[in-house]
Amino acid sequence: NVQESLYMHCIRAIDISLKFGENNLPLIGSGDWNDGFSTVGNKGKGESVLLGFFIYNILSEFIEVRKQKEEKQERINEYLEVLNKLKKALNKEGWDGRWYRRAYTDEGYVLGSSENEECRIDSIAQSWAVISGVGDNDKKYISMDSLEKYLINKEIGIIKLLDPPFENGKLEPGYIKSYLPGVRENGGQYTHSAIWAIIAFAKLKLQDKAVEY
Repeated sequence: NVQESLYMHCIRAIDISLKFGENNLPLIGSGDWNDGFSTVGNKGKGESVLLGFFIYNILSEFIEVRKQKEEKQERINEYLEVLNKLKKALNKEGWDGRWYRRAYTDEGYVLGSSENEECRIDSIAQSWAVISGVGDNDKKYISMDSLEKYLINKEIGIIKLLDPPFENGKLEPGYIKSYLPGVRENGGQYTHSAIWAIIAFAKLKLQDKAVEY
């Protein structure tokens, strides 16, 4: 048995996640937060925009922990380099024009693209661009406007996870497609994603007020 500190366990967990694909985005494997994307990257090439935001957020905070532990600067610089590359990739390869993409499949298809018949936009990529702080300032506002326009149904009071849902299109993202359109992860409201959207809207409001003052 290996015995080590919680700090070292955190480093191991972070370092094992720092595997990137052709677009310099994290590999998604057989799913990220949305485990229904079970065949997006199970061949080892698919990438997750969402994981990029997650990792950026974690590294930004964990760098401060490494500084408190008086780590050598070269180790801290390794994480800083990842942050810089991630920010560039997320705002370039992760950007679709009016919102952030969700993922790249093993075959090179894009989830969360305006060119798609299904899964044109996914809410959590937009929310985490704001929550993580990595989204370029103009893109954060544009992407959240798109989230509000396409994913919030005020008549029935829901915030959809993605739209349109998977059904008969060419994309085969995994077992998410086995759910009926509009149910669970396949275009329904999911508690985590709805809360993240609310947090992101609130964060933008706070930023606006800070600018006013």
